[in-house]
Amino acid sequence: MDTISNHTKIQESAVNWTDLEEIGISKSELERNGDVERLLNGEPVNVISLHLTLLGIDIVMDASLQIVDENNVPILEICGIKPEQ
Repeated sequence: MDTISNHTKIQESAVNWTDLEEIGISKSELERNGDVERLLNGEPVNVISLHLTLLGIDIVMDASLQIVDENNVPILEICGIKPEQ
C-alpha cells in the first residue's frame, strides 16, 4: 500500500529508484525513516550513510539528499556532511 501523499511536488514515478539503488540509496530505507515524502516535496532528508563508486573510486560519506528542479527535470542533489573536527 502506497502511503505517499498525492500532493507532493514531485511524482514518485519521476524518480528512477533503480538507479538510486545502484548507488546505495534504498527506497525502502528512505521509507523506513519517513524520508520519501520529504524527498518528493523537495525537502532535504535526514543524514544517511552512502557508499558510492565513481570512476573506480570508492567513496564513503554521510550525506543529506534533496530533489531539486532543474528545467522541469527532477535532479537528485547529494549534500555531503562535513565530519566534526
